[in-house]
Amino acid sequence: MADVTLRTIAPRERDAVLDLLAGWLNDRAFFARYFAHDPTFRDDLCFVAEADGRLLSTLQVFRKTVRVEGVDLAVGGVGNVYTDPQCRGAGVAGALLERAIAAMDAAGFDVSLLFASRLDFYARFGWQSLPRQLSFISQTPTAAPRAVLERFDAARDLDEVMAIYDVYGAEVPGVTVRDAAYWRGQLRYAGNPDERFVVARHGGRLTAYARATHLYDLPVITEHGCLAGATETLADVVTHLHADVGTATEARAPGSLAQLCPDAPLAEALIARGLDVRTVDDRSWMWRALDVERLAARLRLPVATVRGEGFFADLFPAASSRYWISDRF
Repeated sequence: MADVTLRTIAPRERDAVLDLLAGWLNDRAFFARYFAHDPTFRDDLCFVAEADGRLLSTLQVFRKTVRVEGVDLAVGGVGNVYTDPQCRGAGVAGALLERAIAAMDAAGFDVSLLFASRLDFYARFGWQSLPRQLSFISQTPTAAPRAVLERFDAARDLDEVMAIYDVYGAEVPGVTVRDAAYWRGQLRYAGNPDERFVVARHGGRLTAYARATHLYDLPVITEHGCLAGATETLADVVTHLHADVGTATEARAPGSLAQLCPDAPLAEALIARGLDVRTVDDRSWMWRALDVERLAARLRLPVATVRGEGFFADLFPAASSRYWISDRF
């Protein structure tokens, strides 16, 4: 570590970071889509460890806004944490995380979020693993959708989809606050690269939508929504995406992953169509407070409450909160 420099990048260095990340999934374009299209990407929140002119490790902080009980929290989403395999075990990634924590605190972020498999590693730096409820949908539907379904067209449908998104998630803790720029960028990278996006109308009005892609070796319904009273239509859209798999790989998959919670009526409507819906507990999402006093003031809570061991579990209850897979980073 003595000869390693920890710093942020200049815009001209994005290609070098992408070259490093390409060693992770052997898919440079996967990361390039986020760099190019995520409006929250910033070079001064892209951290690298360098030695002798060579990049050894990197991570990025993606700016998100998450709403909890009417309060919009500034979230530092830590992603793309990667170290050259030849340089692991020397504390480089940990040092880079500490640098990012300090930078997020200084920049006024309220909390930090990451998704991880190495839970113990991130816990050492203050992140807490929380349970969240996903849904696994299997079996073949016994009835064809009755709703008229169409492929999403951004020029025609985006405004109505945005309105549905705001209504459907209005009371759900953890939902990302999106503006038009966020939506336009996310449409370019969330499918990464291919997305099936379907909408349904009633009387000429768009009433439900859902999005799907292939992740985790499974077809994944990354997001869905509907207007009040349109649960049955939404169930038709989700059933269609579950049944209408797009590739031979997906056709062999045992089922589809989704986030139905906390919409119990939607799960019941899918079961009524002959589908099996099972709850899957996931602990990969991890939260961290950056400045406890500042966060307590933002949420109008006692500092002792925010310091409590169960604070984040109470803030994002597994059975009633949601952070869409489409908002991953």
